[in-house]
Amino acid sequence: MTNKPYAKFIELAERVAHLEGWRAHGLALLAGALGVLGQAPFHLWPATLISMIVLVWLLDGAFRHQNPVRTGAARAFSFAYGQFFAGLYWIGAAFISRGPDYIPLMPFALAALMAGLALIWALAGAVAIRCWTLDQRRIAVFALVFFAAEWVRGHFFTGFPWNLPGMVWAPGGAISQSASLFGVWGLSLLTLFVFAAPAALAGLDKTFWRRALPSLLSLLVFSGGIIFGAVRLAGAQNGVQEGVRLRIAQAVINQREKWKPENRAAVLDHYLRLSTAQPLSTVSHVIWPEGALPTLLLEDGPALEKISKTFANGPVLLTGLTRRERGDEGRVLYRNSLIALSFAGGQPRVETVYDKHHLVPFGEYMPFAALFAKLGIKGLINFDDGFTPGPAPSSMKIDNLPVFSPQICYEIAYAGFTPKGEGRPAWILNISNDAWFGPTTGPYQHMDHARFRALEEGLPVVRSVSSGIAGVIDPYGRLRLRLGRDADRASDATLPLPLPATLFGRHGTLILLILAGVLFSFRLFRA
Repeated sequence: MTNKPYAKFIELAERVAHLEGWRAHGLALLAGALGVLGQAPFHLWPATLISMIVLVWLLDGAFRHQNPVRTGAARAFSFAYGQFFAGLYWIGAAFISRGPDYIPLMPFALAALMAGLALIWALAGAVAIRCWTLDQRRIAVFALVFFAAEWVRGHFFTGFPWNLPGMVWAPGGAISQSASLFGVWGLSLLTLFVFAAPAALAGLDKTFWRRALPSLLSLLVFSGGIIFGAVRLAGAQNGVQEGVRLRIAQAVINQREKWKPENRAAVLDHYLRLSTAQPLSTVSHVIWPEGALPTLLLEDGPALEKISKTFANGPVLLTGLTRRERGDEGRVLYRNSLIALSFAGGQPRVETVYDKHHLVPFGEYMPFAALFAKLGIKGLINFDDGFTPGPAPSSMKIDNLPVFSPQICYEIAYAGFTPKGEGRPAWILNISNDAWFGPTTGPYQHMDHARFRALEEGLPVVRSVSSGIAGVIDPYGRLRLRLGRDADRASDATLPLPLPATLFGRHGTLILLILAGVLFSFRLFRA
């Protein structure tokens, strides 16, 4: 191949690989930030494709450097820092929403978080260089090593699997349907390989077909994903559960104003007004989001009485709330919970309670609390000791509603959180308070996680969110109902039927190991 466009491509690769110092790190930082355009709400996956190609070429340059391992680690760190800062900047909005006392902490907290996450990629960069080649096999090395970095990020130290590579494919579309086979983790592994593959066209293999082999394999994977997804969507069922009619509330309430004691009654009235805008007799269940009311509802007699009068002999209310209980030695424990309240005869009755199991570090509890207290660092927590986690997740059942998996806030971000086997639910209920993050990309990314859980499990997902993206997602990841972050209303919806357990739902880990094994064999392959 000697045509001019290909020669320019080779020249560009060499120029990137030969960058040194701040120029290399500057390009890595920009490339990482560019790649975030592939995530929600943009889903401009070509931007992520370009960013991955640039990173491979920067690692090619590191491999030739006199200190290859250190250089590879540093360039991967810069790339990841740009990627995480551009993708997770919205975390800073929580400090702003919390109040002026927290704003000075924001830049330090963000810088530390991004650096911590980027260190995982730095380690991956070092490992990758130790296994690197300048032929087509380095594409498999790249995919496997950086997938391992993402796996560590998603599972260690409580895990933070946000904006995974596989999430560049808009959920509900054809390619995203592959998540039903091997989950978003398997889709992420394949995406890393597919997006890095074109970089091999500028490799040092002796023949063009060897350089093109990763791209040809990627084309097959890409085409196969489109065909599988198109066939799956063509046969999609659209049935609904009989006798279930949900009213989903999406309230827009300013976070600072919400928690002022003098506004408690107004917040309750706001939710009741949304819930009764249409007759309650037309629905079976009303759903309010995480921490809907700024009060300990189960201990607030006047608030319970007002809700009971409104819902008397009407639908069941499923709502997020804060509750407290006595623990060992009389210690007061606070829980972030979801409860179901019925109102037969106008009397409130708790039908079921779920206490959030996977708490948010610094937002709901303080890791290494004693150390941070000495440093004068405080979390975004309303209670001195934070929340106490509930038991392991399980499915729940109440009258006139199919078995469901309750998932609060970012519990929905974890593949495999939904119970399997005999405990498999018929749907997932996700409640959240995204008002902390304002008009940022965070709430859109949160909704994408919910849509991928629907795809992976073959289950519908219902979301009620404060100032986020609420709605109903069918088992194919498609939105049946969407309430945007500015939608201050409650909307009625039916509950889609579940699908049989997906391949990922039955054999998720095994499928992922098989995919990793195939890529590892490509690393050993010498064409």
